Amino acid sequence: MAFLKDHIYTWGYILDKVPTAVPFLTHGKSRCSLETQTAYLGAERTFYMNSMFNEEYIRRTFTDPPWDPEILSNCVRNLLSDHHMERLSAMKEIYCTAEHLNYLDSSLRIARASLKYKNIKGIHFDDFRPDQGGDMLAEIHDKVKEINPDLKIVTVTYTHQNESDFIPHLKYIDILSRWCWVPSLDFWSHHKDDIAKIRDIVGPEKKILQGLYLHDFGSSGLPVTKCHHPVPLDIFQESVETSCEHLWEGIIDGIILPQGAWYSQPSHREHVIWLKNYIDWFDATTTDL
Repeated sequence: MAFLKDHIYTWGYILDKVPTAVPFLTHGKSRCSLETQTAYLGAERTFYMNSMFNEEYIRRTFTDPPWDPEILSNCVRNLLSDHHMERLSAMKEIYCTAEHLNYLDSSLRIARASLKYKNIKGIHFDDFRPDQGGDMLAEIHDKVKEINPDLKIVTVTYTHQNESDFIPHLKYIDILSRWCWVPSLDFWSHHKDDIAKIRDIVGPEKKILQGLYLHDFGSSGLPVTKCHHPVPLDIFQESVETSCEHLWEGIIDGIILPQGAWYSQPSHREHVIWLKNYIDWFDATTTDL
């Protein structure tokens, strides 16, 4: 049986050269492209993050320190290209991320691409803040649906956000992902309660995907380049085990595993091998009736 693999979503960047610097890879370079991470885990669904940035936004925003120019040439310039989509052709579902500060235009570009690449199933808004992007969501939703009525709108939600801020915008959102920014054993002890709180707000029809950090972006504060370490192993294991059981129980609808670039880092090797072994064990010991 492939229960977990049918509900796992990878997350990351197609790399046009390896090794290369990658967005939010806070040290070193990666040799693991998005399709490689996905094949390694046996997943068939993914969040394609190359489309989140344009060069102007990167040069203006990431200045302390500036991002390696390799990121532009090897991760950004070919975003949504035929070459990238061909490398993801084995995916059942691709969710392409809209550009920061360019939500509408980039969403329409993704929607048009979905007419050619039928496995593009949705448009994803990372770091979504209702007070900043909410006013545009209705227009984006309507114009996207005019191009492709089947596309889903996906937004990120964090545990430190006020969930009620999403209520006015829920009719334009199909899938929400849930993230705990700072690693916490206590959060996973109360995970079922957190999801119940979200479910009460969004109702039974919306999908809820649980995001599981591999790299510890949250403990050292901002900028995220401060932290060079994976999530503590005991917390990572607890996050995976809890989420997989709650997925099996129907409490959540899927699991997101970011990001592929970290999978080839020796500092994260123990976590990655443990994760793959756990996924394989779970599916291999689950009876298909």
